[in-house]
Amino acid sequence: MRIALASLVAVFVLTGFSAAAPRPFEVTKLPEPRWSRTGPVPRGDANVKLVLVSSVGNAITDVGNWFRRHGLRLREHRLPGGLEPDFPLYALPAGTPVSFRGARLVRSVRQSGTQLGFYGRNFAEARYVLARRGGRALYGFDFANYAHLPKALSGPGGSVYQSATWAVEARGALYVSHSHAGFARDSSGLNGFVTAIDLRTRKVLWRSRSLVANAYTFEVVGNVIVTGYGFAEEPDYLYLLDRRTGGVLQRLRVPTAPEYLIRRGRTLFVRTYDRDLVVRLSESA
Repeated sequence: MRIALASLVAVFVLTGFSAAAPRPFEVTKLPEPRWSRTGPVPRGDANVKLVLVSSVGNAITDVGNWFRRHGLRLREHRLPGGLEPDFPLYALPAGTPVSFRGARLVRSVRQSGTQLGFYGRNFAEARYVLARRGGRALYGFDFANYAHLPKALSGPGGSVYQSATWAVEARGALYVSHSHAGFARDSSGLNGFVTAIDLRTRKVLWRSRSLVANAYTFEVVGNVIVTGYGFAEEPDYLYLLDRRTGGVLQRLRVPTAPEYLIRRGRTLFVRTYDRDLVVRLSESA
């Protein structure tokens, strides 16, 4: 009986993810989300507001200059054999597995003491998010059920892949954004959302409404999450989400689609398609 129970519990337990891992770790396959264009009801008590300070045109291709001019650094590791961007990245920690269950390492996010690796068939199809600390595997999540909409909800071009794009671990939870390259109509307006996962129970706490997060990055600041969404011929916004519920607390219209959001203190540096923004996180009355 004990052996049978252990087998059930260990359906997604791996043995050999890394030679550095002294014992197996669990990869949780999350259930299919409830696909909906609406999300949690906002709490409205975050006491923070997004205030646009400045907006300056850029040359579109001068992303590296933007990072250097503001002294910014993306919290991401350089991948072996990957394209070398025109801005600084961190060295990939030694011993990082470059593949997992036939999927390749497509992104590695640097956190304080934790590394979050994204694995998928290619850079547009990240399925797994796996966490490591000090060379040891901690936990993992399989987002296979997030990848494709049910056939009845697919857009006019058929099903497109919803890829895990960015993640932040904070206060006992993992926050993960999912989106795809293309128009909102390609997925019936059901892409670009954030999911919060309790790291103790491995269960979903909430999933935000769609069309709030397709920027490359987002920021968790206290009890709020700052995200960005936009695309050609679509409205472009920064969003303030309640970290506890995922509800939208505020949206700030921006000139073009947000790409990178990087925080320094109470200031957000936002790179959009053709504008460089400075946004202040202001305490509301």
